[in-house]
Amino acid sequence: MKEVVIRFKKLSENAFLPRFSFPDDACFDLFSPIDTIIVPQESKIIDLEIASEFPRGYEVVLRPRSGMGINHGIIVHLGTIDCGYRGSWMVRIFNLGKENYSIKRGDRIIQGALREIPRVKIIETNSLSPSERGKQGLGSTGR
Repeated sequence: MKEVVIRFKKLSENAFLPRFSFPDDACFDLFSPIDTIIVPQESKIIDLEIASEFPRGYEVVLRPRSGMGINHGIIVHLGTIDCGYRGSWMVRIFNLGKENYSIKRGDRIIQGALREIPRVKIIETNSLSPSERGKQGLGSTGR
């Protein structure tokens, strides 16, 4: 298995370093450095108070934790941390549930997945090759 190092810097005493719950997990857990409450149908931005450094050719994808979504209606804005970004990681959390959602300092609130990304070359063209799907979209495959 390929191993890639992500270096993290705590930006405050309240911050937590990410960690994996189990050795075979695809994502590492990220923790809230604060106590807060998100009321139904609203959102909050939480500054995780950590910064990172990792190699070119990779990104970190910020993802929701499935239990929070399924059990409480809590979702997160999907995000990307680029390899050159050295600022604080932040996440917007939405409460789609019917009750206040309490977050305590140290709670696992989001996941991060390190993903290798290809270098993309963008080329302008006057034509595209045909495909079976063509221009069909927005529900064209039915329910």
